[in-house]
Amino acid sequence: MTPKFKDLQIQGFRGFQDIELSNLGQVNLIVGTNNSGKTSLLEAISIFCNPLNPFRWLEVSKRRFFFNSISSLRPNIESIKWIFYKQEKRENLETENHFGAMTIQADGDMPIKKLEVEILELYGSAAVHSNEDTESYREGLELEIKVQERYPLFNINTDELEFYNSEKFQFWEDERFVYRKRRDALINNVTISPSYSYSETVRFTESIIKNENSKNEILNLIRLFDPCIKDIMILSPKKSSSILYLDHEKLGRIPLDVFGDGIKRTLAIALALQAATNGVLLIDEIETSIHVLALAPIFSWLVEACLIKNVQLFVTTHSLEAVDAILESQIDRDSIVAFQLNNLDESVKRFSGDLLSRLRLKRGLDIR
Repeated sequence: MTPKFKDLQIQGFRGFQDIELSNLGQVNLIVGTNNSGKTSLLEAISIFCNPLNPFRWLEVSKRRFFFNSISSLRPNIESIKWIFYKQEKRENLETENHFGAMTIQADGDMPIKKLEVEILELYGSAAVHSNEDTESYREGLELEIKVQERYPLFNINTDELEFYNSEKFQFWEDERFVYRKRRDALINNVTISPSYSYSETVRFTESIIKNENSKNEILNLIRLFDPCIKDIMILSPKKSSSILYLDHEKLGRIPLDVFGDGIKRTLAIALALQAATNGVLLIDEIETSIHVLALAPIFSWLVEACLIKNVQLFVTTHSLEAVDAILESQIDRDSIVAFQLNNLDESVKRFSGDLLSRLRLKRGLDIR
């Protein structure tokens, strides 16, 4: 089984000036101190998987600035700028806010080889409806995106030709963004952030609940928290909304929101895994809301399911209990690789699953 990502190099993304991860595994643990770039790494992979969809850029830009609220389609120019690495101020620069270009390239079983993005600041004016009928200053950005495809569109026997797919997006400050093209992801991918996303869970459930085998698999997993759960279903008390319910042996049908965060978080991960089949699953702070006693069985299931469904898994964690639970669970350690990020010099330490197991379980090394 060839992972989607085998090697990954990121230049000019968030706080990464230049960072490289080699020999990625099917399951990749990302550890490191605060502000070492763990979440940024997941965001870079998410962008790389779906670079030609402007809403992915808006989603990533707003996730941190607006506390995971990405429902608004009105861009915030400052938040988009900070997706890019800010270069140090130099005397020959006219502005302090100089954001460089971004390059992400990867090797592996995927249709995309390289992503190049340049940022261009735009300035203009917009009419203001007032008694004075004046115009106001507005700020915008243009992203020029180039995707180098790994496989040529035509069967030409040469290594000299490069095949690019390009796109330009213009975002204006607080002006509703409209984009009518349909852009499917180049690489199937799903991201689970630390905060529980009810809308995402409902969306995943709608696509999976019809598959009885997948449904039973997910039910068995959330029964680790409550063995009385019988079924999962979507009901629509109002025409405008859908609500996720669990059928409980003692309490009857109960809205999912009544249950604890552990069940909701685990359900979101399980459904996301189903949606990421033959793709990439990105989980930020995997231990969030899950009790330490439930970590080992959940992680055992998660890793085994990723291998079965051909999903490459990237997870970040601050928790040694989470690392130990993965290592102590009944899984193939050859499939696990850990990467320790360093926020001082962008160096990366790689630990194979077997080495990581010896360092943690026998020597007690704190790899965080």
